[in-house]
Amino acid sequence: MFLSAYIVDLLPYREGKVEVLVFDPRESWKSADAPVFLNPRAARVNRDVSVLVLSVLKPGDVLDGMTASGIRGVRYFVESGVPEIAFNDVNPRAVELARKNAEMYGVRGRFYQKNFNVLCEEESFRAVDLDPFGSPAPFIWSAARSVRSRGYVLVSATDTRPLSGASPKQALAKYGTLLRKPEWYPELMARVLYFLVFHAAALHGKGIEPVLAFTYEHHVRVIARLVKKPSLITRNAEQVGFYNVEGKQYGPVWLGPLHDQKTAENALSRWDEDYTKASRKILERASVEPEVVGYYDVHVWAKKLGLKSIPPFGSIISALRERGFAAERTLWSDKGIKTDADP
Repeated sequence: MFLSAYIVDLLPYREGKVEVLVFDPRESWKSADAPVFLNPRAARVNRDVSVLVLSVLKPGDVLDGMTASGIRGVRYFVESGVPEIAFNDVNPRAVELARKNAEMYGVRGRFYQKNFNVLCEEESFRAVDLDPFGSPAPFIWSAARSVRSRGYVLVSATDTRPLSGASPKQALAKYGTLLRKPEWYPELMARVLYFLVFHAAALHGKGIEPVLAFTYEHHVRVIARLVKKPSLITRNAEQVGFYNVEGKQYGPVWLGPLHDQKTAENALSRWDEDYTKASRKILERASVEPEVVGYYDVHVWAKKLGLKSIPPFGSIISALRERGFAAERTLWSDKGIKTDADP
């Protein structure tokens, strides 16, 4: 067995409501060359939010498409109540470790050692979780094909430079969109991912219904429901467009809603102390954010207006509401306010 040479290196690692075996989490997240990769920092928040959201959505089987240690799939089974998990990884050590961790919790699972795209051509699932190194672009077409109608895709990206518009040439090559970095670039990254999901889904005759989007450190995550419905594809196409930076237009990107606020609210109600505080803040803010594109960085605007100090966020929000505008703190930045007021 592949793990036999490494068994002394396995350590217990607790996250959420499970404890699994992993290679030293202080080291294994630093390099994709580790025997089996694990990110216990930013990816933990990603997993916490996803677990809470799936506990609301209650899909059937879920493909953990790049499973590594299997912790995501194990948590979906134990904490989200997903009845069956498909664990897949091209690394045989990862598949063996995922199997070992799944057996510890009696997970009803299927185990594959296949290229993600090949597996998605052969099988279909009620939900597909895609969490690659870097960009999901090489895999999104297969993921969208594999999801059954009214199922879900959960897609992560860590290539923040192209997604944010900091590397326009890479953005054009990977995502087929011309970008420039705006003041609200963390949100832009999610809108580019939704555009990618929309395009891939439409090629398979499916429209998308956004469920939740967020960023944490270098992780960007979107969750969407895919529905085989031509009228939804048409409506989605009307929600794709361009954004403005210094009088010039860039895109196309997704301009429609980012969250289903009721789902975020219900997921928040399931939060407890086993989950990160960052995951709670994401769900709190997603449940109330106004449906507008972009947000205002209060520090940037204070400088533009020549203010000597930053006004309290609460007073800014209250003043906007008194004038009839929607206004809330945004999950995309602790310095930001989302509002439908003009500059």
